[in-house]
Amino acid sequence: MDETYRQIRERARELVRDLPAPAFYKKEADALLRSHRLFEQSKPLKELMSHLKAELDEDFGHGLSHSQKVAIEAGAIVFVEGKNTPGPQIDHIMFKAHCAGLLHDTMRKHKDHAEKGATYARKALHFLGFPEKEIGEIAFAIACHEAFRVQETPCPMGPDAQGLADALYDADKFRWGPDNFAHTVWDMVSYARIPLPLFMTHYPRALEGIARIKETFRSQTGKLYGPEFIDIGLEVGKKLDAIIRNEFSPLLSKHTVPSHPTTP
Repeated sequence: MDETYRQIRERARELVRDLPAPAFYKKEADALLRSHRLFEQSKPLKELMSHLKAELDEDFGHGLSHSQKVAIEAGAIVFVEGKNTPGPQIDHIMFKAHCAGLLHDTMRKHKDHAEKGATYARKALHFLGFPEKEIGEIAFAIACHEAFRVQETPCPMGPDAQGLADALYDADKFRWGPDNFAHTVWDMVSYARIPLPLFMTHYPRALEGIARIKETFRSQTGKLYGPEFIDIGLEVGKKLDAIIRNEFSPLLSKHTVPSHPTTP
């Protein structure tokens, strides 16, 4: 990462630190703790993570740390959604959410990454000895996690698998909030070597895309908490837009860079 983007990233992280954390982390703390404990104690997940270390590239903003966070929060969503489900059963659905979260971005650098990721997941889980039914459920969730892709038919494997897919989608889209500006976007622009003027040319449209995510959350838990993640991310994004244009204006002065609209 060049020094300019490093400085902008630090300014973005300062903005994130100054804002309150999304309510999901406080109000669903028990569910998150349970999910985290199950994740940490699972030997199959440790084996899966070992298998994935060579496949997930941290330099693209969707590496193992991203996938672990999605996995744990997807597990928490499953737990909140299934509060009346017996303990051993809900724990196992959470485990499948953990697997889906870890595997969902293995093909992130490829076109149609969700479908290709589902294919990769099937092979990896088969290699690790997972039952075929569970492989199908996890692969379905991964195939359905891409933003702005409408799921055309209900999951043929039943409501548990559909809930798994919804939880994965929502946990992944939580990352479009403050995490995007604290981490993800800078890894992506560094990987792609995007010049700052070009980055700022696309910046307004990128914020508009983030705003559209607010209407796409699928689970009741995602619909309750997800929009706040996005609102916090947009607040950071708008403030960062002004900072870049003021503090880094010499790098933009030779180029025509569109201003960010008042409302995305």
